[in-house]
Amino acid sequence: MRLQLTDVHTRLLRSIRSLIAADPNLAQWLDDSDGPRLIIEGFDSEPWASLTFSGTRHRLDIRLQGPGHAVADASVHLRALLKEPELELPGHFLAEIEAIETISDIQHEGLTSLAIQVEALTIVE
Repeated sequence: MRLQLTDVHTRLLRSIRSLIAADPNLAQWLDDSDGPRLIIEGFDSEPWASLTFSGTRHRLDIRLQGPGHAVADASVHLRALLKEPELELPGHFLAEIEAIETISDIQHEGLTSLAIQVEALTIVE
């Protein structure tokens, strides 16, 4: 079953991709070349509410693949970018975002694959 993306989903994904593309240390990871790669593998959302606010909790699965040292450096840069990002989400605001989990696999020929799970909470303005 394919997730139906709403405006906030699309804006969040585009904003995170733009944030990565604007970073000189990570932009190369988005190229379609044979070099290191950043792949968005999955995206999931569920409604969230408190007594006074409503919004959506998002989970984004990202994979970094490349030489081990480059993957480690990219992971550090990605986590730093996500500390307090300025994301454009008209009609919503980003209440929180963090990289919560990593799973590293060492693949053949010296390549490493690192899975990073990012959780975000957007609130309706």
